Amino acid sequence: MSLRHTFARATSRLAGLLPDAVLPRAARAPDPAADPNATTAMEKLDAALNNMSHGLCMFGPDDRLMLWNDRYVRMYKIAPGRLRVGSTLEEMLDARKEAGTAYRDLGQYDSKLTNAITKRSPDSLVAELDDGRIVNVSYRPTHNGCWVSTHEDITERAQNEARIAHLAFHDQLTGLPNRVAFNEHIAAAVHNAAGDTAFAVLCVDLDQFKEVNDVYGHSTGDRFLVEVGRRLLAASDGAFLARLGADEFIVIASVGPQPAMAEDLCTRLVAVLYQPVCVDGYEIEGSLTIGASVYPLDGADVDTLVGNAEAALYRAKADQRGSIRFFEPAMGRQIREKRALQHDIGAALARRELQLHFQPQSLAGGEIFGFEALLRWRHPERGVVSPAIFIPLAEETGAIGEIDEWVLREACREAASWPRPLSIAVNLSPVDFRRSDVAAMILSVLLETGLDPQRLEIEITEGVLFEDFDRALSILRRIKNLGVRVAMDDFGTGYSSLSYLQAFPFDKIKIDQSFTARIGSSFEAAAIIHAILGLGRALALPVIAEGVETEEQRAFLAQEGCEAQGYLIGRPEPIARYRHLVDGMAAPPESAVIAS
Repeated sequence: MSLRHTFARATSRLAGLLPDAVLPRAARAPDPAADPNATTAMEKLDAALNNMSHGLCMFGPDDRLMLWNDRYVRMYKIAPGRLRVGSTLEEMLDARKEAGTAYRDLGQYDSKLTNAITKRSPDSLVAELDDGRIVNVSYRPTHNGCWVSTHEDITERAQNEARIAHLAFHDQLTGLPNRVAFNEHIAAAVHNAAGDTAFAVLCVDLDQFKEVNDVYGHSTGDRFLVEVGRRLLAASDGAFLARLGADEFIVIASVGPQPAMAEDLCTRLVAVLYQPVCVDGYEIEGSLTIGASVYPLDGADVDTLVGNAEAALYRAKADQRGSIRFFEPAMGRQIREKRALQHDIGAALARRELQLHFQPQSLAGGEIFGFEALLRWRHPERGVVSPAIFIPLAEETGAIGEIDEWVLREACREAASWPRPLSIAVNLSPVDFRRSDVAAMILSVLLETGLDPQRLEIEITEGVLFEDFDRALSILRRIKNLGVRVAMDDFGTGYSSLSYLQAFPFDKIKIDQSFTARIGSSFEAAAIIHAILGLGRALALPVIAEGVETEEQRAFLAQEGCEAQGYLIGRPEPIARYRHLVDGMAAPPESAVIAS
């Protein structure tokens, strides 16, 4: 039995024991000579009532005050002497109004009280007072026609419960509704929609937020997010806005003529970052990309509607950052195909559908010194799937970790079998570096295959260093301590490349093929390559250029003393096509000619 029920029973029993004309000690003083036992009983009653944690009042059958305790007076800040035996309910309410502690909703109070008195049944209410406190009031009739009210100040408890409820449905950083709140809101919106009633779902992505964290730090990034959320909320003009993740927001556009209203809202939302965000003394620029779907045209249920808005967002991000795209049926087919590929890539390794191709790398003079291992997926129904398609899918699903470990093991096992000690380069995804055991995994593979660590080169991109710079550097140092070389891939395409070279002693830098392709047609590209090669010489770092496809490109790079990799040197092929190179043969067999 709860404390409240126990207390209610005790007060009911008390009412039955009291005579109709009983008065509190403050109203009368018993005569000890007349009845010594009565004095003792009244003192005990007085002590019991005034040491209660709840306020208490007892009313007679005529609804006039019979008894009260000090806790009630203190709780409602009633002036001394304002209460007396025989006070009416109206007089008591007047005393509380004067003290500023009346109920804000008097109608609810009157309804509950009337119900308890007329029906002779217990009742209760939670009420807010004029001074902002919250009280729980219980009414309980007694068997002799009286009734008792108990009063408990639950302000702190109510505030704690409200705080917990707020945390459950709101993002702690921005204060915006979270995913849980969005799920409830969108479900209600679909459930309440009638006939042709239309509303829109907008998936809003904050572009390049990871770079903001990387350049300015996470605390500044958090304050940047708070300001973006504030601007979005202001621009939403009453539409439901939630934050789903680090850089993901979602909006439920109001019911009305669609897609016109949604288009107008999208335009306002995108415009909030036309002006830089000033945080911690920095002016941070950004952009928003939005994908939208309209109910019921693009989906009559929650999953379809949200999924199609996400599909529109994916297309917008692929086409142009900072753009707006509404869902089109073709996007639905694309997202279904993407999900099918995500499912298939998870099983591709077990089905032996993955294979390695090897592309030769040459010194400036043309001598082959090693190979890069490149992954290929031969789908049983789709044929060869481009790595540009399936690698990002494997990263999204988390399958990339197992795949990369397989690639490393197979590449090292193959290289260890070559008579010539040529080097082997293997790419690792940034996702791999979320694991703390990358170096241990590499060591395990080297011990298993017997490959000399100095023949292995791990290629990484700047993405490895974006999420947790210090942790990534620690892992890279452990890899280098194994004797394995580490190269920076796609050098020149990111804005932090130079700072990363300063922070970590890379063994090689690899010029992105976008620069190589413009040799001979772009003075700027040639100047950039020349500058990178000069940097390599100054730091005593070898430099290799990928994407070499013409003799003009090869000659330019050779003159600069740059290593080369590309179709002109050799296409990615199964290692059998390059057996003459790894075996040290003078000339390739007729069936293994390097494509040029």
